[in-house]
Amino acid sequence: MTLDDTIAAGTTIVLDGATGTEIERLGGRMNDAAWCAEANLTHPDIVRTVHEEYIRAGADVITANTFATCRHVLAGAGLDQQTEAINQRAIELACEARANAAPGRPVWVAGSMSNMMAWIEGTISPDPRYLPSREEEAANYREVADIFAEAGADVLLLEMMSDIDRASLCLEAALTTGLPVWVGVSCSLLPDGSLIGWDISREEQGRLADDHKPRTQLPLSEIIAGLTAIGGDVYGIMHSSIEATGPGLEALRELWDGPIMTYPETLLFDPAISRSALAVTATPEEFAAACRGWADSGVQIIGGCCGTTIEHIRALVAALGVIGEAA
Repeated sequence: MTLDDTIAAGTTIVLDGATGTEIERLGGRMNDAAWCAEANLTHPDIVRTVHEEYIRAGADVITANTFATCRHVLAGAGLDQQTEAINQRAIELACEARANAAPGRPVWVAGSMSNMMAWIEGTISPDPRYLPSREEEAANYREVADIFAEAGADVLLLEMMSDIDRASLCLEAALTTGLPVWVGVSCSLLPDGSLIGWDISREEQGRLADDHKPRTQLPLSEIIAGLTAIGGDVYGIMHSSIEATGPGLEALRELWDGPIMTYPETLLFDPAISRSALAVTATPEEFAAACRGWADSGVQIIGGCCGTTIEHIRALVAALGVIGEAA
């Protein structure tokens, strides 16, 4: 069946887990400005291996290593002239992994699109030297979307959408390709129980530049309403803490009646306390139990984000009871 047919049939679809942190764990090159993007050229065997291991663990969708590969992000690493090569190679490596690890079952390749910016060295704050104009940003999103479509991606996966203004540029670019578009919205849970778009100032204390300028984040419901009005085939909550994901999914259901996905971080923390003061990684079993609960409530597409290892996805597949592990 095609991916659309599989979704229409109500079949549970397993996403992979973290890509960048697994590449790093296996020795792939990381870059202060562009995270794991460079590894597509410097450590292709490691990138391919990460994809293969997720497939063998039971993932139905693997996400190409393209989270940080827009031209304006690569510019911070001095790699903007290799934008096409880095992005094309990322899709190729995912397709090669599929051929190697899943010759007997359908596995789909997702091209990841984010609105990440180049980082200031030693931080995860945007580097003002490489901030694009609105026109440049939109063009850069269109560029990578077209590369993914031409290179053979099956779906475009928008990750860490946490506003309307910039996320809409990314979404509009993805929609022009005609590929299925899955939109991952990220949120932060406030101490009073309310939800806002993922707030880097709250979530990443201790990793920001001294002069980092915080943004005012919109309520999650406003972000969901604004983006779903533009389009997209699947919506979900991703790169959010396990505690925030459940309420986030409830907010999403109020505004979206299409297929739902989720792939949270593995971090457990008290929203009333600084993340840097208290952050515990969920075990594979704890992660799988949370995911099973969301699947039982109707979430159809499910996997993991930052901190999720191959073992977390194995535990998820076992908890869901789905068939798909490669021999």
